[in-house]
Amino acid sequence: MADIKVIPLKELFRESFSYMCENCRNIALFSVVHMLFLIAGFEMIDGWHDVFFLPWLVGYYLFWCFFFRFYFKRKPYLATVKLFYTLVPSTKMLALTFLVVTALLMLPLIPPFFGIGSEWANEYTLYLKRYMEDTRVVDGITVVIMTLTAPLVFYRPMMAWISSLIGRSASMKSAFAKTRGNYWKMAFLLATFELLFAGLTWAGQQLGIGNWLSIAVGSPLVIYLNVIFAKTYDYFFLEIDG
Repeated sequence: MADIKVIPLKELFRESFSYMCENCRNIALFSVVHMLFLIAGFEMIDGWHDVFFLPWLVGYYLFWCFFFRFYFKRKPYLATVKLFYTLVPSTKMLALTFLVVTALLMLPLIPPFFGIGSEWANEYTLYLKRYMEDTRVVDGITVVIMTLTAPLVFYRPMMAWISSLIGRSASMKSAFAKTRGNYWKMAFLLATFELLFAGLTWAGQQLGIGNWLSIAVGSPLVIYLNVIFAKTYDYFFLEIDG
């Protein structure tokens, strides 16, 4: 069995930050464009509740296609049929995320069915109802579940998406095989950024400026996170992709 490659987190953070500094002009431009996307998607229109969210989503998807093709120096950055090949791994990611998160969120609803009519089942149902009515608790549990499952349903499959985007294999099997043994490091990395984004949201609410702090400061952080994803691909697939 081939040796398992373990992500060197410190080097990954450092190299990604160095890339940001060395390409500060382009990174600043990407950050500004990302801010404009967030303003359009969540301040000018009402997110996924709005009929214009679908075309916004298409534009946002193309933005990230451009970003990664730019990072890997694959011209043309958008005018290429390779973008259509990315729909397979991206659709798999969405489907996998939906199935796993839905299944985990549904698990707490199952126990009462094993004791219908019993006292403990009734007490459990009342307890569950009380906490499900608390939006903050539900949102918190959802975030925790998504963070813990993200290495499996997002981070590792994203390597297949990046690969397809730059004209390489879109095999999920290959992406999982090459990145095995890194679950906790990936979870730690994603949890770190999740806490940073949550902190920005909280600070914005405390300052009374809504989402504007998250949009302004969070956009460069999102770009940084995606540079880390690109560096991760470099680390695991550089020797086979060249």
